[in-house]
Amino acid sequence: MTIMSASRRTGAALALTAALTAGQATARAGEIANWATVAEDLLDGGNAGEALAAIDRSAAAFWAAAPLQLRVAAFADDVAGFGRYTPRPDPTYEAGDTLTVYLEPFGFGFMPDGDGFRSAIATDVEIRTPGGLILASAPDFGQLRWSGRTKMHEVHATIALPLPELKPGEYRLLITLRDQGSAKTATVTLPFTVAE
Repeated sequence: MTIMSASRRTGAALALTAALTAGQATARAGEIANWATVAEDLLDGGNAGEALAAIDRSAAAFWAAAPLQLRVAAFADDVAGFGRYTPRPDPTYEAGDTLTVYLEPFGFGFMPDGDGFRSAIATDVEIRTPGGLILASAPDFGQLRWSGRTKMHEVHATIALPLPELKPGEYRLLITLRDQGSAKTATVTLPFTVAE
């Protein structure tokens, strides 16, 4: 057991504090952290409007750096808007049914469009067996598109896929997203069952 004197403990505490502070400086060196720090300082100073603009810049830097991903990818019974969908409790379908998939993508790019912005994501779909055998494939199945005066981050998309005649059993729906405003791609796999 090592026992430190008070002066050695104080020195160790100061060294630890210095190391942690240096680590914080390194962690804050990026654009995301820098703008978040500016926003926090502005908010502490009572400048909520300017703080909001700074946090928006932090979020924009995060968005640009993030890979294309999906916050939500789920089979749905009903879709009424962003965040307003009814998840399908059991992804079991009859042959010939239509699969409805609700998606909330993030990290996609924005392209100038007149006095606003637009986003577009191409979709490819495949139906596979659990072992990976491709039973159906539709490259360029559709385009997910959004446009507005500002860069919209809270968007959703719905894919409606008529199910081909499949034997009863377990399957996998693979959806590949290809961002048209950047080189980003993402793939999601959703298991489903065709009932007997």
